[in-house]
Amino acid sequence: MPILGAFVVGAVAYAPLYCYPLLAPQFEATFRASRELGQMPWTIFLLVSALSSPLLGRAYDIVADRILLTVGTVLVAIGWAVASAASDVAFLMVAYGVFLALGLQLVFVGVTTAIVRRYIGMAGLALGVAYAGPGIGVALALPVAAGMIPELGWRSVALVFAALSLLAVPFVWLMTSGPAVVVAAKAKPVGGPGGHGTRGGQVAPGGHATRGGETGTGLHETSGPGAIAASQEPLPPGSGVHADALRRTLRTRRFLILLIGAVGIGCIDEGIFQTSPRHAVQQGIDPGFAATLLAIQCYAYVVGQVVGGGLSDRFGRRYIGLLCAGMIAVGATAVFASGGSTLGLALAGNAVYGFGIGATIAIRSAAFSDVFGGHNFGAVFGIIAVAYPAGGIIVMNSGGILYDWLGTYWPVYGVAMVSLLAWSMALVVAGPRRHGLRKRLRSARARLPG
Repeated sequence: MPILGAFVVGAVAYAPLYCYPLLAPQFEATFRASRELGQMPWTIFLLVSALSSPLLGRAYDIVADRILLTVGTVLVAIGWAVASAASDVAFLMVAYGVFLALGLQLVFVGVTTAIVRRYIGMAGLALGVAYAGPGIGVALALPVAAGMIPELGWRSVALVFAALSLLAVPFVWLMTSGPAVVVAAKAKPVGGPGGHGTRGGQVAPGGHATRGGETGTGLHETSGPGAIAASQEPLPPGSGVHADALRRTLRTRRFLILLIGAVGIGCIDEGIFQTSPRHAVQQGIDPGFAATLLAIQCYAYVVGQVVGGGLSDRFGRRYIGLLCAGMIAVGATAVFASGGSTLGLALAGNAVYGFGIGATIAIRSAAFSDVFGGHNFGAVFGIIAVAYPAGGIIVMNSGGILYDWLGTYWPVYGVAMVSLLAWSMALVVAGPRRHGLRKRLRSARARLPG
């Protein structure tokens, strides 16, 4: 039930938002804006998402996820209503930068932390299925929106998106149904040197007090084996902090390396998704077919999340992650090299790239949960979540500026390839290790017929 709820919540929240490649030309035409100014609402959306992520992540360590996820879906609906009434690009910036940014980030962080904490040990597959919701939603929404926008106008379509967003509310409750899941936090003794009693609620197994007090609304499970790797690095001399402290985790080299790698993923995903349909049109591909190509990319993205996430559970985040990085490189090259006379290459490139980036997104979150899981995971993931919008800001602004200068989106491809190298190196250097891989591979080969 949590995965089903997460699937639908993600689909409803993400599907309208990632129709931005179709809406941006409408915004530019309505308000007579340049290509760079037309990207500005999305840039503000990414900026606010980045700035708010740490606080929203910490909130999921304290407040019940049902409450925060409900608030997020309502904010998304309000954002679309504000966008529909915009009389200037500034109003679109408010809609995207305040309501849609905060709402979607609440949904993103909430879905990730809830699934990771409920499915420890198989987070790759669980996150892959949950993240498939946004992929399916966007794939279905793109061709529908491409037909609706010319007929109804983008303002009416924004109102439809507002109404659609509210459909996620009952699925939030489905996603968070079932018995309470508790975070174990270290208890401080009260009652003198003997340490009789605890402060902050009843004692959980292992001498820990439950976060959330005695109200019975504990939020999350404790982390599983392998999720303490970041706190096992040697403590800096004179640090005076505990190994499981949030400040301790943020000071590790591993955290910094994976944070940089996550910025690279933001550059790749946002850069290719947002610019590939416009580049396709510039290369002589029909706009309707370009939207279809983007939908195919999204369907392959879904398959990649489920298959890649599941394979990474079995064979390790690093090996499957590097294989998917190779698929991204091949697919993105085909996407940018194809044109009106090579539609087959465009189809294949979007499919291969979509699979690779979808699997990479699932592997990224699963790797973070392996390394940083625990009662501080909400805060840690909230801080790491800064990286994705930061990467999007870098690639979208540099791509928009260079397009106005050069008239081409090829520089975005270059940024994406450099970013892919950064993510691959981060995964190799700091990603979670999976022991016994060779033994499992031999066992798998032994079961093959013949």
